[in-house]
Amino acid sequence: MKNRRAILFFLGWSLVVALALVFLSMGRYPDETRASPAIQDVQKVSALEICRLPAPGGEVSERILLSRVDGRWRLESPISAEASEMAVKRIVDAVVFAEPIDELSSSDMASLGRTLRDFGLAAPRFTVILFSDGKSERYEFGRTTPSGEEVYVRQEGKDGVFTVPVRVAQELARPLGELRRRRLFTIGRADVAAIGLKTAGGQLSKLIKEKGGWRLTEPVDAPADRIVVEELVDTLCSAKVVDYAAGTGAAPGFGDNEGYAISLRDSLGTVEKLVLGAPADTNVIWALTPEGAVVHVEAKLLSLCRRRQKILEDTRVFPVERQTVLSFSVTEGFPAYMLSRTSAATPWRLASPVDAPADAVVADQLLARILSLRGVDLAPEGAKDLIVFSVGTAETNFPSRSVSVSFLTEGFRLPNLRDKMLLRYARSEVKRIRVETAAGTGWDATRSEKMLACLEKGIVAEAVETVVFRPDDFERCGFARPAFTLSFELDDKSSALRKLLVGSAAPGGGRFAMIGGSDAAFILSAATVSTLTEPVEETLEEKK
Repeated sequence: MKNRRAILFFLGWSLVVALALVFLSMGRYPDETRASPAIQDVQKVSALEICRLPAPGGEVSERILLSRVDGRWRLESPISAEASEMAVKRIVDAVVFAEPIDELSSSDMASLGRTLRDFGLAAPRFTVILFSDGKSERYEFGRTTPSGEEVYVRQEGKDGVFTVPVRVAQELARPLGELRRRRLFTIGRADVAAIGLKTAGGQLSKLIKEKGGWRLTEPVDAPADRIVVEELVDTLCSAKVVDYAAGTGAAPGFGDNEGYAISLRDSLGTVEKLVLGAPADTNVIWALTPEGAVVHVEAKLLSLCRRRQKILEDTRVFPVERQTVLSFSVTEGFPAYMLSRTSAATPWRLASPVDAPADAVVADQLLARILSLRGVDLAPEGAKDLIVFSVGTAETNFPSRSVSVSFLTEGFRLPNLRDKMLLRYARSEVKRIRVETAAGTGWDATRSEKMLACLEKGIVAEAVETVVFRPDDFERCGFARPAFTLSFELDDKSSALRKLLVGSAAPGGGRFAMIGGSDAAFILSAATVSTLTEPVEETLEEKK
């Protein structure tokens, strides 16, 4: 009889266990008792509270409270600090979207002789509370299942116990440091409106964003290299905390005369300041974040910022390399001189006040002088006797800047930007050369070796008197009655005849000269004039 009772008891208990297993495997118990979150829109979650494993005695060992303020997550407890948006999102998503895998009702637990203690829920490892629209949901997380792939959970107000993937508990177990903001600056790249860089005891470098680029306002007022500034902004806005230092006290490198301070300001006036301190290890340094936290950051951040600050303190008004310049202009009263080229490999050409070839040597010398301009060279507002410069590249047309006329070397004249080559022909191109004087005498210089050699080499002026004639220039330079008129008959139907007029004596020596039909006056050296006007005795055949 005893054996029969034992067998019946065993069979009955086995049936209860089997039914419980069926319920667990099928996830079935009455719908009104199933664990299902009331909060299903993670965007509406306004706060999150996590209580960690209780310490001996039942007291909470760590309570973490996060709240969403103006759309951003903040840590409220155990410290007040910016939170990592990504880390908080992962926790909220993990809890809200955790689908129960196996479930066991309280009646099933009673049938199996199980209590919350058997699932690690009498003293939960984690307690999580989600707040949304005046509602709250509380979840308690116990121990992991024997397989280690799931964790037991109880939802307050719901019947029984269920399991969820163990990764949910792993998200809740993240160290406090991982829940804090990882980006050093919260201001986004596009919102940065001003930057400040300063080494303790050194000068401040201040940059302001303006239409079309950036400007250095301290230590001098000058345009800044846009590419370098944008690289700096990218570096700062993507810089992250390596780890948060705990119990460090006064970290080295943050004293009154220590540290490297970086500040960012957005368009609304919000300022965030970061201070980089002394080395903490081989690859990391101490840093004081904008929210006042002591952290470790990569040491290369400091070296990158210092290097870019040095570049930006190159206070050139036009901070570009000569080979990148495709146009520049110079104005001293009237007219304005503008030069352009299609690339660094093509020659300069005057585009204003006339369309003509430019003197490559003079153009390059002037451009080098312009690119050497620094903020201290600029003329103060209201100054007189100014020269105005502007520079353009394929990417940027810099604003015009004004300097005193004394900035240019003594004796420099803008007309000399024009090419000084008057005529140049090969011997084979010349059919006839005729020279006539103001007195009406003349000779044929076609066979003059000196003349042909000079023409083949090129008749080059010593200087340009003017690129555009004024009403009195023609008379002043002696072109109304030229001292010599040289006529070149060429074997070129497109320009069959070219005339060179040699006028009156120039004040510094030599004579004024012009090409017939041109709008420029040049100055030929006395030696060149002598070569071109040396009398040639005509032969009897030529006289006939």
